Amino acid sequence: MSSFRKRNVQKQIPFTRTSPQTGQVITSSGNPSLDVILGGGLPIGSICLIEEDKFVTYSKVLAKYFMAEGILSKQTVFLGSLDDSPKDVILKLPKPLDDNEVEKDKIETQMEVEENPDIAKNGLRIAWRYNDLPMVNSEKTNTQIGHHFNLMEQMDINMLKYADTITWSDDPLDNEIVVNQDDDDDDEEEVANHYDNDSDATYVMDSSKDMEIENENNSSNTLNPPPPTTADDKNATGSTETSSSLPTPPPPICKPPAKTQLFENAKYFRLLKEIQQLLRDDKFHSGGFLIKKSLCRVCITSLASPMWYDDNYGEDLLKFLTILRAAVRSSVSVCFITMPMHLVAKYDDTLVSKIRNLVDYAIELESFAGSDKETNPAFKEYHGLIHLRKITAINTLSAYMPETTDLAFKLRRKKFVIEKLHLPPELQEDTNAMDTQPTLSCGSNISPKSNNSLDF
Repeated sequence: MSSFRKRNVQKQIPFTRTSPQTGQVITSSGNPSLDVILGGGLPIGSICLIEEDKFVTYSKVLAKYFMAEGILSKQTVFLGSLDDSPKDVILKLPKPLDDNEVEKDKIETQMEVEENPDIAKNGLRIAWRYNDLPMVNSEKTNTQIGHHFNLMEQMDINMLKYADTITWSDDPLDNEIVVNQDDDDDDEEEVANHYDNDSDATYVMDSSKDMEIENENNSSNTLNPPPPTTADDKNATGSTETSSSLPTPPPPICKPPAKTQLFENAKYFRLLKEIQQLLRDDKFHSGGFLIKKSLCRVCITSLASPMWYDDNYGEDLLKFLTILRAAVRSSVSVCFITMPMHLVAKYDDTLVSKIRNLVDYAIELESFAGSDKETNPAFKEYHGLIHLRKITAINTLSAYMPETTDLAFKLRRKKFVIEKLHLPPELQEDTNAMDTQPTLSCGSNISPKSNNSLDF
């Protein structure tokens, strides 16, 4: 008897690959330079938190990269937001570039560096032999899973038309998924009123039907009068006539089911319900051997913004992130969240560390806009700094760490670039720091502040 067994190799999910650093199945975040920092991409089942800049300019760009990558990879994209219209955000996603346009963009970038003397000079900060090395280590073309996009142009409307996109904005008119009205009531009184109105309506319909039946009976009786009854018949039917002459009681009012007090803010419950319902699809099931297994991208922009404020703000937010993390972990999906952490810190300082503990990656964007660093000549090439607040080891012994954590970003005309932070050397002498006090010719080698006397 042969011990040979056929090995069932599961097909890899499209546009995913195994990371050479951690051995995890990863997918692209949409931005090649961000993928390098994350070790090639986002692991399946992870949550990436982008802490927004103060003016919410650059975090929206990274969110558009994430969603555009999913549409181009023919993956399911879910977008939830209360601050912006999700449909408008989908329509403004960047246009993808083909291979020829990518090579053309690289040539244009190189020519721009050669034409600009400041950039060319800054390219030789370390030594001339390191000038040809890239600013950040990039993956090889044969292992690349992401795409390049042009921020100046928008994605083709035909591509968006056939894309699998689902939006949520807590507005039934603006969503593609019809939300059950019974679960959309904000408090128990509205739910009770909703059920009371339904019961009244059913009661009116039932009474109207009874009236129609009685009218039909009366009309039939006038056409076909009943035969005369005797005294014995009257005595036999007296009890039934008295009982039927009494008015029928209305049907009992159906009380609404007990509402779960999981969230005081019902918006978290409705958003979480839509995400869980989407991730229960068989094609996003993490176990088993499925022929058509796909990846779901969940994007939530400006979570915990003032649009989410209520009396139980912090507790509801932590509950939502805890349940969301469990849902993403148990499915073939990745989650991308942007959050105004500077506003959360003003509400409660302790929430910042708690929120970071509930996500896998926490990246803070520090913009130079409106700060002293905007006019600092040392940062004139960049638009802000990137701080890696947390990197989690998912199913591995150690997490991937980039070569350096001193990172800066710049928003060019067509793309968002993350580079290693290089400060220019101070080659110019500060004339104000030197003491220009006159000295004697015979004592030129002695400092004027020295108390040593001259020896003759």
